[in-house]
Amino acid sequence: MKYSAKIISSLEKCFINDDITLLKSINNLSCLKNEKLNFQIAYTVYSDTLRDKKPAFFMIKSELNEFIKIYKVESVPCRFPVMHNTKELDYQKKEPYLYPDLLDEYIHSDNIYFVPNVLQSLFIEINLDYNSLFHGEYTLECIFFDSDNEILYKTEISIEIINSYLDDEKIKYTQWFHSDCLSSYYNVKPLSEKHFKIIDNFMKTASEYGINTILTPVLTPPLDTKIGGERPTIQLVGIKKNGLKYEYNYDLLDKWINLCKKNSIEYFEISHFFTQWGAKHAPKIIATVNGRKKRIFGWDTDSTSDEYVYFLRDFIKNLIVHLKKLNIDKKCIFHISDEPNEKTVDNYKAAKNTISDLLEDYMVTDALSSIEFYKQGIVKKPIPSTDKIHDFIELKVKNLWAYYCGGQYIDVSNRYIAMPSYRNRIIGAQLYKYDIEGFLHWGYNFYYNQYSRKLINPFLITDADFFAPSGDAYTVYPGNDYNPLKSLRLLIFNEALQDIRAFKTLEKLTSYSHVISIIEEEIDELTFNNYPRNNDYILNLRKKINREISQHT
Repeated sequence: MKYSAKIISSLEKCFINDDITLLKSINNLSCLKNEKLNFQIAYTVYSDTLRDKKPAFFMIKSELNEFIKIYKVESVPCRFPVMHNTKELDYQKKEPYLYPDLLDEYIHSDNIYFVPNVLQSLFIEINLDYNSLFHGEYTLECIFFDSDNEILYKTEISIEIINSYLDDEKIKYTQWFHSDCLSSYYNVKPLSEKHFKIIDNFMKTASEYGINTILTPVLTPPLDTKIGGERPTIQLVGIKKNGLKYEYNYDLLDKWINLCKKNSIEYFEISHFFTQWGAKHAPKIIATVNGRKKRIFGWDTDSTSDEYVYFLRDFIKNLIVHLKKLNIDKKCIFHISDEPNEKTVDNYKAAKNTISDLLEDYMVTDALSSIEFYKQGIVKKPIPSTDKIHDFIELKVKNLWAYYCGGQYIDVSNRYIAMPSYRNRIIGAQLYKYDIEGFLHWGYNFYYNQYSRKLINPFLITDADFFAPSGDAYTVYPGNDYNPLKSLRLLIFNEALQDIRAFKTLEKLTSYSHVISIIEEEIDELTFNNYPRNNDYILNLRKKINREISQHT
């Protein structure tokens, strides 16, 4: 048997029938003192015998071992990898197949297997987030060995830790946190102690990989819900209705906020006050009436009805008072209705006008694609999609945010499982160039099908039951121990966030224009739909940035 292994970049994706000889090897990497540095080791074996596998173990020898985690990259089925008939070519594959994505943490006592003509990879994460001591050159010996401690293959990589730090300033970043999906998947009572423990686990991972803004369900979010249907009640604010008066209990909200603070989450997206796609109705709202809990508003409630407006204004006034007591009101983002379009301008405007005076001192925004909402002054701080954002950039909209979802699949960055990882990571350079204040993506852990009609198995159904191309709905998988399992896409997007902070570090040492000159050294103009389509551009860009930071430090 002939064993083969190769150290490759984190941006490669190893499909099971790929040829290892075609992968580009690397032998050195650099990073700053407080970032996560990633690479992979591809491995396979060639054999002319009938033996189908060789059990083995893997280890790394290095002074940095305390920072190192090893993951097995597992493939998942993608039956809907791309939009049908798309002419976009920049995908690794476009047909149903097994795609590498799931990261399963490797336990050193467990086997890995060399399987003839099957290419696999290990993902190596060196988590230096809290490192303050280590800097300089380090060698990592990567060793495969069998049960008799006989070395099957050995290779090494040199790591340079530059004596400088990623900038402290972080972009506001939210991936919608669907806590109801967690209660459904793990079959626990919503907002029970067990549910909060699971929420805590998933929040921790979210924070570790850059999410610092979280969808906070003061009311059950009216997102991706079938008209007339309901998602599980996840309302954090207790409501008691006494005739025309309302009383509020904030115990669960306070518990949520405390969990967020524990997990270093700084900003809070208050859930939407009206239904998605046009603000026509009220979200599901549960209240205690005459000692019994019942739904008092929902799909049968017109968004601008007197009864709902009366309640909503009272709810918002009291909520803001409480948020002020917690000293977080200025760290809150308020939403009207998700993804309104030009056909719903009037509905959206009418709904917003019922409460806009109460929110004048706060950021009120929504994800949208139509620039009419901004031109008419209806949404003063829009969150445009990345394929429409240049319309907003041309109008010099200040403090601009950006978002993408399943609809952004031609030319622009996104994180479908079928996309090459450079198409995921390039968003960092794009957000930095245009000084984007925040980024939104709708799916951190959405495990329902379209319109939230039923739970799906995200390990088998990666497209939310043909809702959107594989990977759009979530970037973590639900593990057996109530902890999330990570994906390649989660870690690669975090690399993009680190790129932004590295750019800012160099900007403070030199200038913004100098950093842009490096970013655009190999391209006439970087935009959201124009960027180099290869791994080398991003890898070389970070090498240049790191080298300059080192020279100026």
